[in-house]
Amino acid sequence: MSFSYDLTTALGQVRFMLDDTEATAYELEDAEITWMLAQRGSNVKATAVDACNWLARKYAKLASFSADGLSVQYGQRAQNYAERAKELAASAQGGMGSVPLTREDGYSVEAGDSEYESRTIFIKV
Repeated sequence: MSFSYDLTTALGQVRFMLDDTEATAYELEDAEITWMLAQRGSNVKATAVDACNWLARKYAKLASFSADGLSVQYGQRAQNYAERAKELAASAQGGMGSVPLTREDGYSVEAGDSEYESRTIFIKV
């Protein structure tokens, strides 16, 4: 069982993106993060996405329960990690999206049936 947190290392940066920074209650071992980094060619954001997805699957398998005034909701943790994975994946792609184009000019309808009508244009937001 090992835990280290140093933002000058890729391992520490992955922990930061996961919010897995407490030595007394950490989610992943150093060896697990190091292995994931090796699988992703040391790409920190891609590794953080993989780690979030892995943690989401881990908590999705566990049952949520309440007993003696204590409530443990693993489903919520799974959902939080899945949402974080989506956020990180979007930021890794540069936040690009697509929008449909509407023709608003004075030319004929026949011009709208051109080869350009079906093309998608990406705009970085």
